[in-house]
Amino acid sequence: MELDLNGRVILTPERAVMLGKTAVIADLHLGFEGAMRRAGVAFPRVQIEEIKRELDKLLKRGVERVVVAGDLKHEFSENLPHEWRDVEEFLSFLRERGVEVVLVRGNHDNYLRTMARKFDLDVIDEFEVRGVKVVHGHRECEGRWVVMGHEHPSVKLRVRGGVYSYPCFLRLKSEVRDILVLPAMSPLLSGSDILTLESFLSPVLKGFSPAEAEVYAVCDGVYSLGRAGVLSSVLET
Repeated sequence: MELDLNGRVILTPERAVMLGKTAVIADLHLGFEGAMRRAGVAFPRVQIEEIKRELDKLLKRGVERVVVAGDLKHEFSENLPHEWRDVEEFLSFLRERGVEVVLVRGNHDNYLRTMARKFDLDVIDEFEVRGVKVVHGHRECEGRWVVMGHEHPSVKLRVRGGVYSYPCFLRLKSEVRDILVLPAMSPLLSGSDILTLESFLSPVLKGFSPAEAEVYAVCDGVYSLGRAGVLSSVLET
């Protein structure tokens, strides 16, 4: 799926946006399973392997740089052992394939810099690619064109009597801003249904209504579903 965001960008079924040879992903929440086990919930370690499979497919698109738009890890308050293992495996996977990595800070990444230092990486607040600013979205930022995460958007659709949830990209535009919100790359975080969402979490999206969002659902491809407000009214009839 191609869009114009200060130039041609591609939305991929791997839940990434391609700006030239740079891929932007967000909200991996590595270590989530370990946090659940620590809370007493039995959870197998499955996330990192699925994410690596998606990255393998993504890299075949000619990616030379991967920008993580925040929340690479899950735990706010410390670096847990299972997070160390998963983050190192993720960064090693990309380094072995000769891919440049940029880490943008998310609200879950308070202690990520300690992990990143082993790979001579810093954790920064924002990154610009082809005039488009990449942020996590938990803090306000400047810029006309923005790519962000943080919201974990999804869309729930009723199909032949069943209800299915799909991760989705959102696009929100005004006279002064053009913002693309990424779905969470984590396969374990189902996300917030844009059709029932009353307001956004991010201060970057202040002044926008969820009903205004253009919805691009991710399945075997990326599909434009139109504006959330229109889609919601159609599904209710």
